[in-house]
Amino acid sequence: MSPGDYSKKFYKINNPAKTILIVFALCTFFFSNTCKVTTEGPRISEPAELLPDSVYISLLANMKLIQVWNSSSDTMALDSLKQKLFSTFGVDEQRFLDSHRYYQSDFEGQRARLDSVKILIETEKRRIQEYEYNGQ
Repeated sequence: MSPGDYSKKFYKINNPAKTILIVFALCTFFFSNTCKVTTEGPRISEPAELLPDSVYISLLANMKLIQVWNSSSDTMALDSLKQKLFSTFGVDEQRFLDSHRYYQSDFEGQRARLDSVKILIETEKRRIQEYEYNGQ
């Protein structure tokens, strides 16, 4: 046999379905072992001045309300409202962003915080609706 015959024999595929199945199994094994997402906890380091959950949740709820309000009205700039909110809570924007980034890296914890934000907003909405109903 000549050297050229070996390469032809090596590249000849007898059963293409079996070859595809083997390649698929190898790809599945490779991706399942390399692309794991963990939800066990923070994956980034904690900032030096982490906001407590109570302050972070209240601040995040107010930020969401400002964003919704700003999308329905152009009477005031969003940046000035944010700065007023940060000064009310005694927090600078960078500290909030660092805390937000850290809290977002903990998927399960952030889901619970966002649920708390939702409850806080719904409670405030009900309080306003009751005030409007009783005031009329």
